[in-house]
Amino acid sequence: MRRRGWIAVGAVALLLLVGAGATLAWSGAEAPAPAGEGSAVAEAGPRPLTADEAERLAVARFLAFRDGSRTFETAVPTAEGTVTLRGRFDHRGGVGIATAVLDGESAVITWDDALFVGWTGAGSGEEVPTAPPAAPGAARPLDPTESSIDAVLVLLLNLGADRPDNAQLLETSDARWLRGDDVDGTAVDVFSGPTDAASGAAGGTTRFWIDESGALRRFEADLPAGAVSIDLNPEEHVAVPRAPELG
Repeated sequence: MRRRGWIAVGAVALLLLVGAGATLAWSGAEAPAPAGEGSAVAEAGPRPLTADEAERLAVARFLAFRDGSRTFETAVPTAEGTVTLRGRFDHRGGVGIATAVLDGESAVITWDDALFVGWTGAGSGEEVPTAPPAAPGAARPLDPTESSIDAVLVLLLNLGADRPDNAQLLETSDARWLRGDDVDGTAVDVFSGPTDAASGAAGGTTRFWIDESGALRRFEADLPAGAVSIDLNPEEHVAVPRAPELG
């Protein structure tokens, strides 16, 4: 599987779910204790990363790839309203699946780095689908320049990488430690991503909630329609079946 660099995507409108777009950048330690009751909570930020913090940020995407998959939940602002996505991305297989809900109507979607497939009226809207519907779905190219939903799906597939990022470059970049926090009771440190040299996206447009082990628990990116926050749950690898439309 090819290695993806820092996340850099744009977005603007499409399919069942329409939205507004943007250019985003993904970045990448004796560290202060992760959030909660430790010293990281009292410390003032933002400040440059320590070596240990840069190392934790550098391995976050690699750990997702190593584990194989992550479940996620997010709410995406679009021109038609807020779309809730609950799903899973299989980093080993390079394919994701989710249930999407807008104004009480649900759909199932699946995607890889090239194609998006959707089934309107499918899914419970609550449970992560285990497989795409058997009926043929509506397929189209995945295009983050045309849809805020597609932009978020591209972000999700880029939250895994088959090797760690360069911790030394991250430590000397404009990535910053922002504060201590917790996600569902797990202590984390919150980091802002650096400026992306390829896209020119400014540092701070992405933020990462990283636990003590280096696992990414929450990711946030700025879109013109508003900030999108993605909650991520580490798990043992669960394969996502590939819909026929994805090839």
